Amino acid sequence: KDKKKGDDSELTTVDLLNRAALRIESLERQLMWREERMMQAISAQKELRERVLQYHADFSREKEEIFDITADMTRQYKGMQEELMKKIHGLEAAISEQRDELELARLAHEETRKEKDQVIAIKEAEIAEQKQKMEEMAIEFGEMLKETLDKMGERIEVTSSSWENETGAPIMNRLQEFKLNVAD
Repeated sequence: KDKKKGDDSELTTVDLLNRAALRIESLERQLMWREERMMQAISAQKELRERVLQYHADFSREKEEIFDITADMTRQYKGMQEELMKKIHGLEAAISEQRDELELARLAHEETRKEKDQVIAIKEAEIAEQKQKMEEMAIEFGEMLKETLDKMGERIEVTSSSWENETGAPIMNRLQEFKLNVAD
């Protein structure tokens, strides 16, 4: 039993040394594995940091681009709005001017129409007056003509009576016909 105990203790020491060597080897492997894992983690962390920094840079660049685009669009919008307002004011002024011109033209047309109506009224009055004068003159001329015919008739009668004795009554009858025709 002692031998066994001694062998056990010898084995135990050798075993212990072997075990310790295996344990050391195992711990060294674990340490190497952990160091590898730690290096991988550090590398991954570094890569992740670089990605985050790249994302921040990209985000900042995008933010600046969006800000620039927004500022440019705002500037364009304000420029277009100012241009449209100028056009609107110009068109409103043109409309107002056209309305004024239209009103002046309407007033001028009304004045011209009144003047034309006055001229027409004057001309119509002159025409009526001239017609009246013509009628009066026609009546006067008719009376003068009648007087002349009557006087001529008397003279012809006087002359005719002297001719009647010589030629006959046909001239007197013709004058009577002529007098009747003129009187009609």
